[in-house]
Amino acid sequence: MLDVTKYGFNSETQQVYDMVYGYSRDELYHLSSKMDNDDWFPEEAFRSMADVGLLGLTVPEQYGGPGLDLCAQAFACEAMSIWNHTMAGNYLASDNLCVNNILRNANESLKQKYLPRLCDGSAIGALGLTEPGAGSDALGSMATTAKRDGDFYVLNGRKLFITNGPVADVLLVYAKTAPEKGAHGISAFIIEKDFPGFSVAQKLVKMGWRGSETGELV
Repeated sequence: MLDVTKYGFNSETQQVYDMVYGYSRDELYHLSSKMDNDDWFPEEAFRSMADVGLLGLTVPEQYGGPGLDLCAQAFACEAMSIWNHTMAGNYLASDNLCVNNILRNANESLKQKYLPRLCDGSAIGALGLTEPGAGSDALGSMATTAKRDGDFYVLNGRKLFITNGPVADVLLVYAKTAPEKGAHGISAFIIEKDFPGFSVAQKLVKMGWRGSETGELV
């Protein structure tokens, strides 16, 4: 196993790495063949990561996490990747792309509403950015819009190649609120899977990373 202290990281980060390495070896490795052969996402195994404190790794205790830093999360992902790289990708899409964004940018009421669920395994997260016509230039070519309607915003558009999209309970979706401002006119919205008008248009079939649920959202 890797000795992270050789690179200047502390013993707490080493403990995280060792724990995730052992957990992934014992609990996730044996799932990898079925995930690849059957294009299967082991949802319960993902949610059970909460039992060992893996979900919401960077989230402060007040919202249900241990409050570790991004380096600890990066080493956790590396240790998991050794034994099941597909599950590590699913983990990163939820815990980093979705959870960390909510933690850093959401208001207090949204943090209190969503972070505990994402930490205890009752919700899986995803981030919706790329679109059918907006890949490498995801911000500049974004076509999804959000228009205010009274106290709400109505989003219209499509998101493509979204990791965890077909299985996510909570999604952080980007849309243009002020198109005339270009990339500076983009806002992020939290979408729940059962919101009216939201749906998973298709689950994508891939040549690799099978078992990582990737889809198109509308």
